Amino acid sequence: MNKPYHTLGFLLLVAILYTLLSIIVPGSTFRVDDFLFRFPKPFEQLAGDNIKRASSKTDSIQPDVNSKVETIAEKSIPDLDSLYVEPVKASIDSVVAPPKSIVTAGTLHFEMPKGINALGSFISAIYRNSDEVTTVRVLHYGDSQIEGDRITSQLRAALQEKFGGKGLGLIPIWNTEYLPYGFRVSLSEHVNVNSAVNAKPTKKPDCVLGSIAEVAPSESYREIVSIKVNFKQIFNTLSIVSGNSDSSYAFKIIVDGTDTLETQVVPYSKVKLVKVNLPSRFERISIHLRNPSTVKLYGLLAESGSGVSVCNIALRGTSGNFFNHFDSEVASEIYRILNVRLVIMQFGINVVPSNLSSYAYYQKLMEQQIKAVKRFAPQADILVVGVTDMANRFDGELKSNPSVEKVLQAQRSAALGNGTLFWDGYSAMGGEGSIIEWVNSKPPLATKDYTHFTNYGAKRFGQKMANALLMALGNNNLSNNNQTTVFPDSVSYE
Repeated sequence: MNKPYHTLGFLLLVAILYTLLSIIVPGSTFRVDDFLFRFPKPFEQLAGDNIKRASSKTDSIQPDVNSKVETIAEKSIPDLDSLYVEPVKASIDSVVAPPKSIVTAGTLHFEMPKGINALGSFISAIYRNSDEVTTVRVLHYGDSQIEGDRITSQLRAALQEKFGGKGLGLIPIWNTEYLPYGFRVSLSEHVNVNSAVNAKPTKKPDCVLGSIAEVAPSESYREIVSIKVNFKQIFNTLSIVSGNSDSSYAFKIIVDGTDTLETQVVPYSKVKLVKVNLPSRFERISIHLRNPSTVKLYGLLAESGSGVSVCNIALRGTSGNFFNHFDSEVASEIYRILNVRLVIMQFGINVVPSNLSSYAYYQKLMEQQIKAVKRFAPQADILVVGVTDMANRFDGELKSNPSVEKVLQAQRSAALGNGTLFWDGYSAMGGEGSIIEWVNSKPPLATKDYTHFTNYGAKRFGQKMANALLMALGNNNLSNNNQTTVFPDSVSYE
C-alpha cells in the first residue's frame, strides 16, 4: 500500500525530470516531420496572461493541409461555443468606453459591392413604415458570440430609437438558458424542439427562425408554453408563428389568469401568424393549444405592432451553413409574413480553429447561404459580419490566430461577390491582437478564452455595428428630414 510520502516523492521526481528536459531540449522545441513539439519553460504556464504578445502573422504549429481543403466536412470544425453567456439588458443608456490603450478610430463603414444599393430594400421599408402601421423585421443570425441577445440588443435599441418599435422580436424557446434579460420560458412535455444546429436532417428544413417545435396531438386544451416577465414589460403584442397541420387547431392565450384570446386556425396552411394584444401591465402569459393533429411552432414574437423589430437568433457551435437547407416554400412564407427586410449573418469563430492554409471551401459555403436567402427572400437585404479577432499561444507567444484574416477574407469575398453588404468585425475591434487588449482592458471586454466578448465587450461591439448601420442609412437616406443618431465611439471614464 502506497504511503502519502510515496506519492509526494513520485510527483517531485516527475517535476525534476520535466525541468531537466525543458533545459536540455534546444530552445525547448524540436520538430518531427511537419509537427513542432515544445517543452514550456518551468512555471511558464503559471505566467498565464503575462506571456508576451507576438507580432508575427506567419508562425504556426499546424501542418499544411491545403490538399484536404475542398473535402473537409462541416462536422470537422471545432465547437468553441461552450461558454456561458450572461443575458444583457436591451438599453442604449450606458455606452461602454474602451480602455485608452485600444485604438478607437472613427466608425468603420459598411463595405458595399460596386453599382449595387445593397441596403435599398431595408431603407425603403423603414421610411415607408413611418406612414403605415406595420413592422419591419431584422433577423440577426449568429453563433454564441450573440447569445443571450448580446450585440443584437444594441442594434435594436438604435433602430427603435430612430424608427420606433418596442420589444425583443423573436423569443428563442429552443435555448431557454440564454433568453434576453427578464424572461423565463417553460415548455410542456408535449413540445419537442429541434434547432437548426442539432435537429435531424429531416427536421432542419423548417428551422427558419432557428428552431421548430412540434406539439403532440390533443383533443382538449392544455398549456404548451408559459412566459414569465419579471421586469417592466417592453412589448404590447405576442405573435405565434405556426402551421403545417392536417386539421384545424385552436390557441387560447391566458394573461395573468384572464382568457385574452381564443382563435381557430385553418388546416393545411404552411404558415399562420396569430397575434394577441396585451394589457399595459402583466407578468405571465400562458399559451394553450387544442390540436387533433401535430402542429408546428416556428417561433414566438414579443414586440409592438409597428416600427422596427430586431430578432436575435443565436445558434452555438455553427458556422452558419444552414440557410441552404431550409424548405424554400416555408422560408419564403415566413419571411413574407414577417416582412423581413434585413438578414444579418455573423459567424466564423467556429471556423478559425481548423487552422487551414486556405479557406476556399468556407467562401463557397458562405456563397451558398447568401444565394439561398436571395432565392426565398428577394425582398431582404443581407449583411455579412466578418469574424472577430481570436488569439491563442503559438510557440509560447500569445497572438492572433493567423487563420482569422483568412476566414475574414473568405467572408468578404463571398459577400461582396454576391451583391451583399459586408462589415469587418475584426478591424472594428482594432485588428491584429485586439482580442488580447480587450481581455486585458479594465473592465474586461473579452473573456480569457480569447474568443468571446464579455457583456461590456458585446455592448461595445454592438454599438460600433449600430453606428455603421445608422451611417449607412444616413448616407442612403430617402428623406432629408431624418437625422442620423450615432453613438459616441469613445467615452472617457472620468
